[in-house]
Amino acid sequence: MLADDELIALKMLRKLIDWEGLGLRYCGCALDGVELYQLILKKKPDLVITDIMMPGMDGLKTITKIQATGLNIRFLIISAYANFSYAREAMRLGVKDFLEKPIDEDELNKALYRIAYEEEKIENKDIEKINDNKKNEEKEVSGIIQSAKKYIDEHFSEKLTLEEVAEYVYLSPNYLSSLFRREMNMNFVEYITDVRMRQAEKFLADARLSISDIARMTGYRDAGYFCNVFIRKYGMSPSLWRKNRCKNILIFYFCELP
Repeated sequence: MLADDELIALKMLRKLIDWEGLGLRYCGCALDGVELYQLILKKKPDLVITDIMMPGMDGLKTITKIQATGLNIRFLIISAYANFSYAREAMRLGVKDFLEKPIDEDELNKALYRIAYEEEKIENKDIEKINDNKKNEEKEVSGIIQSAKKYIDEHFSEKLTLEEVAEYVYLSPNYLSSLFRREMNMNFVEYITDVRMRQAEKFLADARLSISDIARMTGYRDAGYFCNVFIRKYGMSPSLWRKNRCKNILIFYFCELP
């Protein structure tokens, strides 16, 4: 969007801009500050090139009013007045650049390029920062879960509680529970049960161990409760599982005989 109180200056400015090369699109022009303000509210452009000295309302006042609306508009100021106070006020308002008239075509397009793609670079950096933070968070979460799993693997034969493991990894029980659901697709109790059942399989391979021994070794003080948990997971009792496994081993060895 362009603004200048001289129609000839507006037409010249429009011709100087490399619209296609910069990826910019013309969306209107204004001859005074009041018209510019109303046009900005209506069109909501990304970038506005405006003169300072205009009737109705000067460029700086227009920028101040637009900023009060909360619109995120980038401004480039052009002026025939090489006045330091104007430039200082423009910079204070966050104006992206300040060019003196007469406008040099090359200087204008370089300034527009900087303004148009500066925000994109900043956004890309912000996205990279967000992605880096996300990766760091994922690594941290993964480390916490691995520590919790290691603790469980080393203490599965004990009476483990969520509070105990949470204290070990310096988290609240509720947060650790939510992490298990998110990262492991199972809750805390389900994971401990899975670990204990896998250990029970190994212990059942040793015929010298009784079911009561195995229950105690896997963290269950009640052998009956251990058997119920085992049945829910494998669809058979520990004794039957052991018998079937031994049968499978015998059949395997028999088949391997010459």
